[in-house]
Amino acid sequence: MYVESNGLRLHYLDWGNRGADTLVLLHGLQDCSRSWDFLASVMSRKYHVLALDHRGHGDSDWSDSNHYRLVDYVSDIEALVDQENLNDMVLIGHSAGGRNAFMYASENISKIKALVIADIDPDGFNLESQLMFRKYNSESDNWNSLELVIERLRARQPISSDDMLHHQALYMTKQDASGVFVWKRDRKLLDNYERPDLWNYWSQIECPTLIIRGRQSKLLTHEVGVRMLESVVQGRLVELEGGGHWFYQEAPEAFENSVRWFLESLIFKK
Repeated sequence: MYVESNGLRLHYLDWGNRGADTLVLLHGLQDCSRSWDFLASVMSRKYHVLALDHRGHGDSDWSDSNHYRLVDYVSDIEALVDQENLNDMVLIGHSAGGRNAFMYASENISKIKALVIADIDPDGFNLESQLMFRKYNSESDNWNSLELVIERLRARQPISSDDMLHHQALYMTKQDASGVFVWKRDRKLLDNYERPDLWNYWSQIECPTLIIRGRQSKLLTHEVGVRMLESVVQGRLVELEGGGHWFYQEAPEAFENSVRWFLESLIFKK
């Protein structure tokens, strides 16, 4: 399915079960909507699940004018919400998608029932993020085989299963006419990525909020996670063993169980 956002055609997945409570899944930088397939497939049994390809990612249009600012990503969420006429939804965001999610939530309190933020902080500077960008900028966007893509992903999420890595590699790349696997994202978004201090937005969040971090993550530290917890009125912090920044792919069952526990115990318990 597609939605238009400021002249761009954005792709999103609808996992069905309309009429149920809605979950909107937002991927991180350089990932895509298919990154969420495991969580979406299991949660769609009870919820109406949507997963968005942000501009410049996945099967969405690239921005010729380099509009890859934070406000542009938030406008992508707004376009999806308007087209689907969403209210009382749950936003689930990983990494940069989490920042997009809580910035949107802080400005649209009436539309949000709950937030799940996976391994991201509101800080204006994060050393681990800087190191990630340094690595991204040194990498190629092309691989001669799917196996090489899998090894690239294994380097960033070493605890993920072979099946998970194969799935991610398959859907985060496409083959060109010569058979080379090409990353499905616009490299220009790396140069235009913004990381402003968002603590003011974070502190305005009023809805129940779950913060999830993998204990092996160096990006969201325990100390910052605790500060985030103490800065919102209805927060919970879950720190899980067995994965790092991409915990939802390294330990998908544990991630799903945490999200389900949060939703069923706080939000949708009948």
